[in-house]
Amino acid sequence: MPSTAQPARPGEIDKGRYELRDLLGSGGMGDVWLALDKRIGREVAVKVARPEDAEDIKRFLREARVQGQLDHPAVVPVHDVGTREDGTVYFTMKRVRGETLAAIVGRLAQADEEARRRYGLRKLLTAFLSACHAVEVAHDHGLVHRDIKPGNVMLGDHGEVYVLDWGLAKVRGTDDVSSRPSLPPTLAKGLTVAGQFLGTPGYMSPEQARGESVDARADVYGLGATLFEVLTLEPLVPRGATKEVLAATLAGVDARASLRAPGIAPELEEICIRATATQPADRYPTVAALREAIERYLDGDRDHQRRAALADGFAAEAAEEAARAERGDERSRAAAFSAVGRALALDPSHASAQAVLVQLLVLPPRRTPVEVERAVAAAEDKTYTALATAGAWIYILWLPIALVLVWMGVKRVDPMLGWVGFTVAAAMTMMLGRARGKADAGPYFAGLILSNIAIALTSQIAGAFILTPTLFTMNTVGFVVAARRAWLWPTVGISAAAAVTPVLLESAEIIPPTTVIEGGAIHVRSSVVEFVEPQTSVAAVGVTIVFLVMVTVAAGRIRQRFLEQTRKAELAFWQLRQLVPRIER
Repeated sequence: MPSTAQPARPGEIDKGRYELRDLLGSGGMGDVWLALDKRIGREVAVKVARPEDAEDIKRFLREARVQGQLDHPAVVPVHDVGTREDGTVYFTMKRVRGETLAAIVGRLAQADEEARRRYGLRKLLTAFLSACHAVEVAHDHGLVHRDIKPGNVMLGDHGEVYVLDWGLAKVRGTDDVSSRPSLPPTLAKGLTVAGQFLGTPGYMSPEQARGESVDARADVYGLGATLFEVLTLEPLVPRGATKEVLAATLAGVDARASLRAPGIAPELEEICIRATATQPADRYPTVAALREAIERYLDGDRDHQRRAALADGFAAEAAEEAARAERGDERSRAAAFSAVGRALALDPSHASAQAVLVQLLVLPPRRTPVEVERAVAAAEDKTYTALATAGAWIYILWLPIALVLVWMGVKRVDPMLGWVGFTVAAAMTMMLGRARGKADAGPYFAGLILSNIAIALTSQIAGAFILTPTLFTMNTVGFVVAARRAWLWPTVGISAAAAVTPVLLESAEIIPPTTVIEGGAIHVRSSVVEFVEPQTSVAAVGVTIVFLVMVTVAAGRIRQRFLEQTRKAELAFWQLRQLVPRIER
């Protein structure tokens, strides 16, 4: 593991010309210090070598020469090269201020708002193009950088872009692969390594990882890995043990950026895939070709044929998954929706993708998804709470009839008081269900039982075969509409039992009979009130009006809920038609 201790401040450099101040950073072969050039009066960066052997010294000095000879705005200019009295070599260069792509990507990955405002995708791609230009210049001078990564690309405070750390640059026609056998056991945040390979695991090309001689296409790979990280905010090769990272690099990494960050433009994804191909022959032949591909994207020259081909592929995948879903493989349904969505994102007018989408929307799944079941349960709750309120008011509207019954003349007060009491209890229970805001079995069945008892008691007033069956039917319909699906048959059973009970009790002479069939006619003999005129007619008209109001209010609430659900369904269908205009009923 690399040491985390801060390097010791080096002694005097160039007989006191440079006044060292703060440590700016550490690289694979040296430490970079902020210093004041007292002769000119400007701040510079001084890189002091930390060599382990003569080969490192050569590589360090070559970095200074390479960086000094590359005349490009994206290459930090070198001012001076020297040797301290203890033999340690150093070189001075322009002090640059800014932030590396690695730091920017890290901030963006953490949803840093300031970074999001400052570094949009276009700005990052433009900076990436400047880095490509610098690497192109190096290739024209016969150099291969060999350590391209986000940590070696800096964005200056005023729009400058710099490619840093040319210490591993390879000169064309030379073979300087290190032969030292050491291999670091772990990978620490993209550390540049010189061992059996030269470069940074996770960003170096497969041929670098194998210790082979490389050409410009190795830098194409590093640039592709950097682009991938800029797009997805994740490294192309996940960080971990060095051997695992190298093994993944050699095996070939899936560079489809959209798998890590959905919404990546297919043109940029294709650039990443090609730039990081495992075989050098499959990559862009030059950095210029890579740069031109990104410039075409930024200029808006989209590859329509590529989009069409990708859309065709996703549409075919969607059709296959939809066919599996139709045969009962429900897991394929989600895959089909995903594929058809990607196809339509590439080509909204793709006929095959639209047809698959219609097929998926028309063909219901054999097993209802959990999310849909939850939505249905929520709709049941809303229906229950709406009808519970209506039901409570309907019960309350019945109560004034008690005054009419008193006016008619009461023979037995206990059935009438029981009817009033159970009606009030039923109304209160329904209001409790409304207050809870969901269809709970307790309040629901309590309200059903209490209301049925109240209706059963009306048989002692108006007979068991005239008004009472109608009241039972209307009451049951109201509860069934508000019930959950599992409560349907228990509701019917409870109501049927309540309807039959008064008839059975009268037949067994447990309660006074209210209905007598004589001479081809049905006679109602109320055991509660006297049937006298005009009270009886007024009561009959009142009951009719109350019953009319009951039916109208209940039907109105049911109709309102039905229209709400229909409106939602029609709105959803309208929205789908805007997305896919070819959808037809």
